[in-house]
Formats: sequence, structure tokens, C-alpha cells
Amino acid sequence: MSKINKIFKLFLVVCLLSATSCDNDLTEINQNPNGVDPSQGNPSFLLTQVMVNTALDVGSKGYSGELSAFVQYTQKDSWGNNNYDWDGSGWNTYYGNLRSAKLALQRSQELGYTLHEAIAQILIAQNFVTLADYYGDVPYSNSVQADEDVILPTYDSQEAVYKGAIADFVAAAASISSNMGNLEAFGASQDIFFGGDAEKWMKYANSLALRYYMRLSEKDPGYAQAGVTATLAKPLISSVDEECALAYIGTSDGTSQPSNSATGGASAFNRVKPCTTFTDRLQELNDPRANVWFAPVAIPIKVVAAADVPGGEDDVVVDGVRYINEETLAANGLKIYDKDTWKADRLAGLSLVDTSSTYVGLPVSYQGSEPYTYNLNPNPVQGGGNVHVSLMNDQFKDASGEFLKARVLSYAEVCFLKAEAALKGWGSDAQGNYNKGVQASLDTWGIGDEYADYIDNAEVAYNGTLAQIMEQKWIANFATASESYLDWRRTGLPDLQTGPFALSSVIPVRFQYPDEERNINEANYNAALSSLETTTHTNDVPGKYENDTPWSKPWILQGVTQPW
Repeated sequence: MSKINKIFKLFLVVCLLSATSCDNDLTEINQNPNGVDPSQGNPSFLLTQVMVNTALDVGSKGYSGELSAFVQYTQKDSWGNNNYDWDGSGWNTYYGNLRSAKLALQRSQELGYTLHEAIAQILIAQNFVTLADYYGDVPYSNSVQADEDVILPTYDSQEAVYKGAIADFVAAAASISSNMGNLEAFGASQDIFFGGDAEKWMKYANSLALRYYMRLSEKDPGYAQAGVTATLAKPLISSVDEECALAYIGTSDGTSQPSNSATGGASAFNRVKPCTTFTDRLQELNDPRANVWFAPVAIPIKVVAAADVPGGEDDVVVDGVRYINEETLAANGLKIYDKDTWKADRLAGLSLVDTSSTYVGLPVSYQGSEPYTYNLNPNPVQGGGNVHVSLMNDQFKDASGEFLKARVLSYAEVCFLKAEAALKGWGSDAQGNYNKGVQASLDTWGIGDEYADYIDNAEVAYNGTLAQIMEQKWIANFATASESYLDWRRTGLPDLQTGPFALSSVIPVRFQYPDEERNINEANYNAALSSLETTTHTNDVPGKYENDTPWSKPWILQGVTQPW
């Protein structure tokens, strides 16, 4: 979407979201500052709050969050989670968003604000369907109703939430479309997603519907096909300028690029490393995005014959290169990193030496402890840095920047969805849409002029396979790890495997329910557990409660072959 830094400054007045006007007198100031009088709530400000929280949730799970490690974009060498030891982050953010969005919906209806009502409907559906994505069955139809004395809500089926949210996306888009030209204004300073552009909201809702129809393409192909076919005939996000990507403004840690050094300190940035799964593949494809996302290793390692080590030593750094005598490797339990054998080498007790001269990543689940010792780190202390492993690109040190955004739904994603649909016979021009997706991703990161050379690479030029479409979508969704994770869960692509020291031999497929649900909403929680399918991996990690584990399958994975 267009430049929105000045719009996103509304973060600075989030503290005013509970206010109903700017001219409160002293008697009003004495009221609860954390509450909103439902009869006075401003739907514009309420919706701004929901947009902010929705975008930040995507961003926090993306670039350096746990889901980024899950789909092997990044790993952390200190204070991180590389072994798939993560159960989720709870759902308070989502239900908090839903309370605000529900109030915005009610106020919009009372005021006759058609556009605001449709946007509230979209954001409500988006937050509910995200909950279903991660957990399975969730409180839905009678949730967020404490004001109606529903304190312990029942759980609706994952299927009902998916299909209900899709119906809401469709209805909201139709409402905007049918009332175009007669819609009330939504101020650009409040609408931080699309600057008050109703047409972009319509396209966004249609594009979300396409995403979720495709989400159900393996589980309910008849329903998905009908929905995809109908949606492809509607206006969708059609350019990078129309995508939903919210720029970080960097005024606080919460409004900044995750893991930056400006607000989080040097360690916050330094401990995030690219994952070798990602660096290896981008280098094989000669992908120009690698130069935008990673920094070359500061001091590369060369393993050479004894006669070629400068000064006749076994291990020495000369002119910014570390030379190691190859004859010393075996005696020290070392082996040169090989992407095809490294897991077996690690299980055999060997430590690895990565001799890449450009990008050196961290292998996934490399060891049971934090991998700050990797690649013969000369300063092997927690948070101490590692000159023999690449850092992320310097742009990610900053709290804000031209390309630093919470990327909620991109034009590239829409293109790849259309390409996949065409491959299934549900749409048209798979190759054209695939090519547009690649181009869009390069454009998004400011390197669109690299497209002509890149698309001609042997493994990049369209070959008509789902694996290729999903691989390029995985690459394009860097910094939107949540969507890559859900794509992998649906298709098993790319073929991601856990590392040798992961908690399980397979990647988790859901989040655990928050503990308070078991303690407070026990009956409804237990009913939800009955809909989870226990698998051979459900109990890979002892100590979980019954089958509420990351390796039990929710409805969307039951009876399908992917991801495992």
C-alpha cells in the first residue's frame, strides 16, 4: 500500500482510543481511563486500535518470532527457541481485538456508518479465523458476550469458524461494493490500513476470502472450488500499492521492527540469524533477495591443506579469513557442513564447520542448548555475537525503515493463490500469476529490476508444479511467517523437516489452548479436546494435558495426507 508513516503515527494516540472527544472536562477525566462508554464509543478510533493490534500480531510472529523458526527463516543463537518448543502465545490479543471490534460494529450500526460496519465485520472475521487457524475449535458464536452474562462460552467447530468468517468477508465486500459512492468518510489518519479507501477494503475482504477458500482446498475441495471460482471473478488486491502492509514507526519497542538494535539493544539484533534452510536455498536459486535480507559472514572459514595455512599454523585468521588445517578436523570431532548429511553428522556427535564464503546460517534445531558456539565461534558466550555466522541485513537494526513493515496480506500472496488455483483447474493463467507473484515480491523489497534475470534461472522459471509455486510463496512471505506456516501445514510444502535436536521428528500443527481455559472454562474446554485427533506424535513431549498438544490434529487436518 502507499506510504503510511504519517498515518501510523496514530500509534501515538492509542492512549486516547478510550476517549470519546478531545474536550472532556475535569469531571470526565475522573472516569475509568481504560474503559469505553458503549453509548459514546467512536468507531473510527476503535477500529484503528484493532488494525494496530492485528498488524502487530502478524509482525511479531514473523521476522524473528517463533513461527519464523518453525518455517526456518531464522534461528536465534541466544535466548531463542529453535527446537519447536513453543505452544503458542495465548489468545488474549485476539479476543481483546474482538471486544473492540464488536463495539465498533454496534456503534457503526447505531450511527448508520455502512463502511465502518463492513470494516468491523472484516476485522472480526479476521481475528476469529486466525484463532481457528492456530487452535482448532474456539469460542465463536457466543464469545465476547460478557455484557450478556455469557462468561464461559462454548467452543464452535473449526469448520464453523472458517466458513462463518468467509461468509463475513464475502458479505462485507458486497456491502461496500453495493454502496460505493454513498459511503461515509473514514479519515485517513484513522484508517491506517488503507487511508480511507473503500475500494481497497473491498479488495482486501475479497482477497481474504480467497486465502481462506484455498485454506480449505484439501479438507473440503468442493466447497473451496466453488468459493474460489466465484471470488476470482471479483476485484482483488492487484498491485503492491494495494496490499496490506503497515510500516513500523519506531517510536517505542512495540511500534518498531522486531528485534531491532535501536530500541532493543545490540543483542536483540545480533542473536537473530538466518536459518541454513533459507540461506542454502536462496543461494542455490541465486536469489537477489538474499542480499536484502542477510549480511555476508564477517569472517569466513576456509578449510585447506596444511601447506596452504598461512604461517604454517593449524588455525589462524589472516586478512579477514580464518584458515583451518584440514588434517585437524577429525581429531577435533569436526566435519565440514553439508546440507545433505549434516543431521546425521550431528547425531554422530560431530560439530560442523560451514565454509560458505558469503552467507552462513544456523541449522535448524542444531543442538539441545543454545547454538551460540556454532561454527567454531571464538567468543562462545550467550549473546556475545559470532563472527563466523551471518547476521541479518543492517536494515533490520533500525526501528523503522522503507521496507520494515508488518506485512498482513501482500499482492504477491494473492498472485500465488491465483497461480495455485489455476493449477487445480479452478482459475486461469498459472504461469502468469506465478510470474507476477515473483515480480511483486522483488518490487516489495526494492529490487524489481532484478526480475528479468531471476525469472530465467533454471529452478525459478515456471515448471508447472505446486512445489515450485509454494516454494516461491514461502520465499515471498519472509516476515509473514504465520502464513508460511499455515501454507506448509496445508500442503507440506516446502518440505521442511525438524533438526536432530527438535522435541519431535515432525513440526507442530497447532497451538495449545491457554491454561486458564482448562482451569476456568473446563467443561467447554474438554468438549473441544474431543474434536482433536490424537496422533502418533501427540505425546512426543510428556507432561501435556491429555491430547491438548501441538501434535494433535484439528478438523482441517483430519482425513488429509499433509503435512504428515
